[in-house]
Parts: sequence; structure tokens; C-alpha cells
Amino acid sequence: MKNIFTNGEKQDIPAVLANKDHRAAVQRRLVADYPEMTVVAAKLNIPGPIKNNPAIKEFFIVGLNQLEHQWRQAGTLFYQKGQWLDAGTGPERFYLVKAAAPVVKAATTAFEEATASNRLFDLDVLVKENGQVRPLSRADSGQSARRCFVCGRPAKECGRSRRHSVAELQEAVNKLIVAALTAAHRSVVSDRLVQFAQRALLYEVMAWPKPGLVDPVEHGAHPDMDAFTFINSAVSLRRYLHQAAEVGMRANTDDYPLMFNELREFGKVAEQDMFAATRGVNTHKGAVFSLGILVMATAASWRKLGRVDLDDIQVVVKAALVDLVKDDLKKLPNAADETAGELQYRKYGLTGIRGEAQAGYPTVFQYGLPTMLETVGSWNTRIVQTLLTLARHTEDSTLIKRAGDPAILQWKDKQVDECLAAGGITTAAGRALLNDLEQEFSRRHLSLGGTADLIILTFFLTLVKEELANGLSNE
Repeated sequence: MKNIFTNGEKQDIPAVLANKDHRAAVQRRLVADYPEMTVVAAKLNIPGPIKNNPAIKEFFIVGLNQLEHQWRQAGTLFYQKGQWLDAGTGPERFYLVKAAAPVVKAATTAFEEATASNRLFDLDVLVKENGQVRPLSRADSGQSARRCFVCGRPAKECGRSRRHSVAELQEAVNKLIVAALTAAHRSVVSDRLVQFAQRALLYEVMAWPKPGLVDPVEHGAHPDMDAFTFINSAVSLRRYLHQAAEVGMRANTDDYPLMFNELREFGKVAEQDMFAATRGVNTHKGAVFSLGILVMATAASWRKLGRVDLDDIQVVVKAALVDLVKDDLKKLPNAADETAGELQYRKYGLTGIRGEAQAGYPTVFQYGLPTMLETVGSWNTRIVQTLLTLARHTEDSTLIKRAGDPAILQWKDKQVDECLAAGGITTAAGRALLNDLEQEFSRRHLSLGGTADLIILTFFLTLVKEELANGLSNE
């Protein structure tokens, strides 16, 4: 485990006492200047000569963010009124709270006792009596005294008797802060993954031109929907994407098939949310399945490794879906109830997106990601060029469904090959062929819906690689 006390500027007693005097002066001024507000002074109980460093500062900020969230949830008005976060004597912050001091004290005490790590916070609620400013004690409001975060005895008793050595106290504090920061990092990563997933859904529909797909200019192959339909759909899926991230990040198991089963239940509800948002139009049913899997797998991989590892993400996907084709396609329902993918498996032996998913989305990892990472230019250029590459290597089940014959794949490959040979969207000749191809798809009502799902996955993983890999880390 990382030891947070290996860096930081050691503080001596004069420095600590000088800071105490400075804090007292600030507190007196705030109480005098804002008599209608309750002043709260926040600091940490950090044993030993090292009182501040990046880890301690981050822990302090993360904890107070939670306190502020609780105040907002309770409808309590407050604002910050000064802080010093980088002082060697430790980070401190002052609040003005619009509530009676006993009420504020009850809330701050509840916060301090909510978790083991929160007990490191010292939130003084200040009152003025007989011309003197003093902190309201727990006894003043009928609350139990602080307990030692090492042994659970009364904190004052342990302090007076020096029951625990500085090394013992620092070891306990280190464990608490490292655990709290790990949890905080995981929460931030989960939020980032949800943002990436929603961006993937939105960027896909905004890219143009895309043969057989909806974009802001053309949707002839899909007359029942437009770009706004997709925006509504993407917004409706936020709760589901958050659930997918939480399944991967919070699970206390590496039973990935079980995690996938849980995700699938959330996905059923998400589909209903999507249909409600689009008035019955299927915009993202395939993405609910595949993007949910990748969000879950990315979160699970991060939980395990504390960093981005694209190879491990693919390993998690394969482990989660190890029996997907057998479970879904080899136990087919009645013909009247089967989906397009199930029909194509029965008639042509094509495993479709289930086979792609069970194999760990090889088309995305082998063709989509390299193309998007290597293509230079705007997001529109990168997305459309990657779409062409993916289309060339995909047995698109939506295209087969629209054409009614797998032979359409040969025609599709020939058209895409010609466009890519001309440079795709990166050249004038390629763009001309691409525009012609989009018109041809619209005229024949052909769609690359399966490929669209893969471009969403590719874009999501690109963001994970480019915007998350070099950011947060648990190491």
C-alpha cells in the first residue's frame, strides 16, 4: 500500500502554534463580520510532523465536497469564506452557514461519524459567548464524544495517555486516506466513463456523411428518425450507463458472467426508457447492449488494475460473455418471436453482434481503434474514416436484414473498398464517392446500423485511451 507520509514538509511546534494563532484571528473576524451566519472552520487531524502533501490535500477537498453536497441536499445555504490548502501545517477552509449553530453542529458531527475516514475531519462550529469565540462542543449539543480512529476508545483518553505511537497513528491514517482516495478516484472514473459513453452516442449521430445512417444532413434510409431523435435517445440512457459503470466498478466479485446478467436486467429497463424518449423508435437498442458491456468492462478493469489497459478490457468482455452465443442463439425461440439476429443465425449461421461481442469485439480492437487513433483531423474526419474501415470488416446484420440476402455484403465491400482506395473522407475524390454512396444507401433504404454500433464502441474506447489513460490512477 502507498505510504502518503513519504513526502511533505515537516512542521515544528512553533509553525503549528503560529498557524493556530492565525486561524483564531480569522475565526474571530468572521464571527464578528457575519453575526447572522454560523462560522464553520474545517481542518484535519493528521498525526506527526507531516501535515500536508498532495494526497492529504486531495482527501481534504474530496471530503468537504461530500459535506457541501449534504448541505445542499438538506437545503442549507452556505458559502466558502477563505481557505489555505497548500500550507505546510495542513489544509483548512472556512464556511458561513445560514443555520443555527446547534443545527450545524449536529450536521457536522454526523458527517464526522459517517465513515471511518471522515473521523479525520475536525469541523469546528463557532459561537460567541461573553465576548469570546469558542467551538461548540459535542457535549453542548448532547452528542457523544469523539472516538479514537485506531482503537475506538474516547479520543481524549488516548491523547492524554499517548496510548498510540506516532507511527501507529500514521499507519491508521494512511490506510483511511488511501482507501478514501481510491473510492473517490473510482467514482470520478465512473462519471468519466458515463460522459465518454454519452459523447460516443452523440458524436456518432453528428458525423457526416455516413451511408445508410442518420446524420444532421441525411436520414433517407431511416425516415422515421432524425438527429434529434438520437439526441433524445442518448440523453435517456444516462441512468443506464451510470448503472453499467457501477456494476463494473463496485462489484465485490470477478464473476463477470454474473455481472453481465445484472447489466442485462438494467438494459431491459433502458430499452423502455429509450422507446419512451423516441416515441417507439429503435435508435440505440444495439448500443444499449454493446456500449453497456464496454462501459461495465472498462470499469471492472479499472477496479482491478487502477489504470487503463485496453487488452484487459477485452479480456473482461470475453470472460463476461463466454457463453453468449450458446445461451442466446443455440436455444432459439419460436420463429414468430425471433429477432433479426436470431433469424440470420438460423438461416445463414451468422452469429452477428453476439458472436462479435463474445469474441471481445475484435473488429473494434483490430480495425476500428487503430484507424481512429491514427487518423489525423477533426472528430468528424476520424469518425467517418473509421466508420468506413469498420464497415469493410463487418457482417452488418442490419444491412443483411434490409437487403434480405447476405450477398449484399459483397456489394458493400466493393463500394467501401473503392471509397477507401480514393482516400475516404480525407480526399476530395473519396468524399465524392462517399456522398454518392450515402445517396445510394438512402435510395435503396439500406442501413449500416450494426456498423454504427461499432463506431460508438470505437469512439468510446478512443476517449478512454486518449483522455483517461494519462489521467487518474490508483497507483
